[in-house]
Amino acid sequence: MTFAFPRQSRGLTHGLTRRLARGLLALGAAALATAAAAAPWTLSGSLGTHDPNIYKTSTTWWIFETTDNNGIGVKFSSDGHAWTQGVPIFGSGLSWWQQYVAAGKPAQVWAPGCGEWGSMGYCYYAVSSFGSQKSAIGLTTSAGGIAAGKWVDQGAVITSAPGDNFNAIDPALAKTTSGSPYLVYGSFWNGIFIRPVSSTTLKPSGTPVNIARDNVNGIENGFVISHATNGTTWYYLFASKNACCKGADSTYRIVVGRSSSITGPYVDKAGVALMSGGGTVLASSGSRFKGPGGQSLLADGSVIAWHAYDAQNNGAPVLFINNVTWGSDGWPQPVW
Repeated sequence: MTFAFPRQSRGLTHGLTRRLARGLLALGAAALATAAAAAPWTLSGSLGTHDPNIYKTSTTWWIFETTDNNGIGVKFSSDGHAWTQGVPIFGSGLSWWQQYVAAGKPAQVWAPGCGEWGSMGYCYYAVSSFGSQKSAIGLTTSAGGIAAGKWVDQGAVITSAPGDNFNAIDPALAKTTSGSPYLVYGSFWNGIFIRPVSSTTLKPSGTPVNIARDNVNGIENGFVISHATNGTTWYYLFASKNACCKGADSTYRIVVGRSSSITGPYVDKAGVALMSGGGTVLASSGSRFKGPGGQSLLADGSVIAWHAYDAQNNGAPVLFINNVTWGSDGWPQPVW
């Protein structure tokens, strides 16, 4: 893989912005995979990322990502393997974002959840400061889809403040098998929530439901898809637990639970509720790459993307992509 790291972080201050020298990296199965998981894809190009949201249109693969200097980060690829850094959406920032960041600081735009709803492109995104509950989830839409690039900001659709039981970050769109849209969001505090959104505007239209909580380790980056095995369809909640954003000291890991309903209750493979700290581990730290998390999947559950921190390169966050293998029991197998 050829590494080129742009400025990507969630509040990192210890050198993750430096551009690393290009070089070939062999990511063999012996170093990065267990016996139950194939090695991640071989990737090249611009691979510095944080909270990668993967999406595929008819001809293009997309990654939307966290930035620390205004705008929604974008990468694109014709094959999902060779990645080019694109122009950020709202790269100059929007005036209302400053309400949710410290005075004089650039708006850190976090963990976008982007895709297409019919013929409309959409991006949910979060604006906040590290460790703060003063946060907002914004929405922007593009008539004609992602590639049209006609992004019009719809403003803040969910906000949080100190004292609330949630933090308005880490948004991701989900939908029921009948096509009804929901928004998944939340980080630490009481964890992850889900609520209905309008099928026309994609703005919230219903009551939130708490679907995952971990008062010991913390949980965030909720991402929900449906998947059928042996004629039974389940909803799967993927999430990141523990600490991100500490470079090689990060302790993130990717977990999953499932439910017969999009609003839960979700349980892990051992039957432990995700509202009680449960979660079956799909990826955890290796010898070189630490703290895998910030995950997203294609809607059909076939491919997953995440970041992990390179302990040999100052803890820089790196993009990983892999196929998802589903077991005969209906559970996804470890991806790393």
